[in-house]
Amino acid sequence: MDSDLTQAITKLATGEILRIDDALGNSIVLVQGMVWITQEGDLRDVFLSDGESFVFDQAGIALVQAITDTRLIAFVGESAEVIEGAAAPSMSSEVRGVHGGLESRVLVHRDLAAYAQLAGVPAHQIA
Repeated sequence: MDSDLTQAITKLATGEILRIDDALGNSIVLVQGMVWITQEGDLRDVFLSDGESFVFDQAGIALVQAITDTRLIAFVGESAEVIEGAAAPSMSSEVRGVHGGLESRVLVHRDLAAYAQLAGVPAHQIA
């Protein structure tokens, strides 16, 4: 029996996206880092960090975006591919000071909409 899991680890650089088709029932385990997960038809924002896992509970496409450099184990068969993400725009110090939390969320969702377009997912499904 091969107990070496290092070959099964997927590495995502900050901003990269793992697109999973037919996600229902598949799962991921985060070894190191932080990711944001969105599923087709699901309004929740799911965030995972070191040691946490997630079972996809919606049919359709799911996107897993690396918020930091990330290592994960994806139990998704052949229904997944890594998509390169663009660098997130930086906020001015004025914006961070006054509206940091809200502005950060707006920027993240704007970037995710752009990434969704790269992944072939209609933006309204992740907004």
